[in-house]
This record gives sequence, structure tokens and C-alpha cells, in this order.
Amino acid sequence: MLLILTNSNDATADYLASVLEKHGVRFLRFNTDTSLPLVRFSYNGEQPCLRVAGETFRPDQFTNVWYRRPERLKHPLLDDSPEGKFIFGEWAEALEGFFAHIPLRLWMNHPSKNVGAGHKVEQLTTAQRLGFTIPDTLVTQDADDLRAFAAKHKGGIIAKPMGSGYVERPEGQRDSLVYTNRVEPSHLADLDDLAGCPTLFQRCIEKRSDVRITVVDGDLHPAELLASEPDGSQRCDVRRNNMEDVKYQPITLPDDVARKIRALTDHYGLRFAAVDMAVGTDGVWYFFEVNPNGQWAWLDLVGGMNIAGSLVKVFRV
Repeated sequence: MLLILTNSNDATADYLASVLEKHGVRFLRFNTDTSLPLVRFSYNGEQPCLRVAGETFRPDQFTNVWYRRPERLKHPLLDDSPEGKFIFGEWAEALEGFFAHIPLRLWMNHPSKNVGAGHKVEQLTTAQRLGFTIPDTLVTQDADDLRAFAAKHKGGIIAKPMGSGYVERPEGQRDSLVYTNRVEPSHLADLDDLAGCPTLFQRCIEKRSDVRITVVDGDLHPAELLASEPDGSQRCDVRRNNMEDVKYQPITLPDDVARKIRALTDHYGLRFAAVDMAVGTDGVWYFFEVNPNGQWAWLDLVGGMNIAGSLVKVFRV
């Protein structure tokens, strides 16, 4: 059976769970924020056992693990007192000991693989080595270097976050998303704050379209995403406007791009990945990044893809 590790607010897991149920795929969904009160753990020197809502599970029962979006463990009877933190630590060690009995090859993806594939700068180095075309890139804290980079590309550069691009604010305040943005000439006038943080800049690719390729155990699901700026050009960052005006259509990957994508996921040991690319107005396919645990359900629900079908095929085994 399948083990799903996630949280109770994961809409993508909700969607796939409904599809799995329709296809008769057995699974245990473990929500790290709500399942703990239902769990009993035991170990007698052989295999550990989890008893969840009265049913007993052993590590060797699971043929796949879908590592989605687990959060910090929560329990309604435990708090952040020193004693509570100690108990959470013991729970974490017990559960991780259980999960460690499941071979890495059965995970989609093991968290260690996600971490290894999760650094944008290293991704660019690896992608270039594998033959992808990447935008000319600069990460710097030096104002003179940035101005020289902008001059090299005649002002056509963008800035983007190296991390998640998500700014979480205190309760009651609205969180922020940091999008990919064009660097305008006026932005280069005052760069005093650049020294405080390494920042990623790239040549701005004039795009015909963005392409998201979702990989599931070698199955490739490419979707072309179209969204226009006011002047009719492809939007700098298609995620703006909550993607409400994005148009989706199927696209065929060139054979060499498909080969490189499979080489990339093999290099990182990923069974699942979401690869972001763009097709330039010059016809070149540009690699931007790979998200080893990226969102995908909206591509099925809005974009007409069938990524869930590939997951059902894998998890039905």
C-alpha cells in the first residue's frame, strides 16, 4: 500500500486521494498536524509498528511513500513547554525510525533527495553541464558588478529569489510573494542595500511561452503556459494575478529536451520533479529551475493534464 506523508490542509493530497480511491488504491494518509493523537508506536527489536485508528502497519507493508508536505508535529495535549518539546522530540525520533525502515527507492521523493536537488545556483551549474541552455546569471552583492551586468545586457535583466520567494508575516498581517521582476534603470541608481543580501540576477529572456514539465517516474507531462503583459509579450512571471488569466495548451518536447530532463532527474535521484523552462522568441528552450516537490494538481484541474494518472499507475503496484 501507499504511505502519504503530508498535512491536513494539503489540497493536492486531497485531490490525489480522491483519484486513488476511485481506482481502488489503498493508502495511509499521515497528516503530521492532526494524526498524532490517533497513533500508537511500538518496537520489539525487529520491525517497528504503527497502530493508526486501530489498524496496525509495518514498514514492509508500504510499496511507495509519497512525501508531500509534512509540517511540524502537533498534538492538542502538548505545548511548547520544555516537557512538551521533549515529548515531540521523542515522537519525531520514533516516527523517523519507522520511516527509515522503508528503502529510499520506494520514496517519491525521499527528503534527502529533495534537499540535494533544491538549490537554484547548483541546479544551474548542473543543468548547464547536462547540455541545457540557461540564462546568463549573476549572483552578487556588489553594485558595480550588477551595473556592469545590466550594461552587458542593455538593461534587459531580471531579479528573482534564490529561496522560496515567500515572506511569512505575523498573524493578522498579509504574507508576501516575491515574484521574478524586471530590473528597471531607475532601480540601479541606489543599490546601497544590495550589499546586505546575495541576490540572483539573470538576462531577461524574451519568451514565446513558459513551459512546466512534471515528471513522474520517467513520464513527462509538459504544459505550455501563456499569459500576456499589457504590450502583448509573454509575462515576466506567469504566477501574477493568481494565474487566473493563464491559458494552457499541450506542447511536444523536442527529443533532446526530454532526454536532458530525464538525465537531470536521474542525476538527482528524483522520481518526481517539476521543471520550469521557457521557449524564447528565438526558438531556444531555456532552463530556469527544477522543484523536486512542486505543485501540480492545478495542471490537471485547470490545464487539462493527467498527472494523477501517472501517479495512480505507479502507486497501484
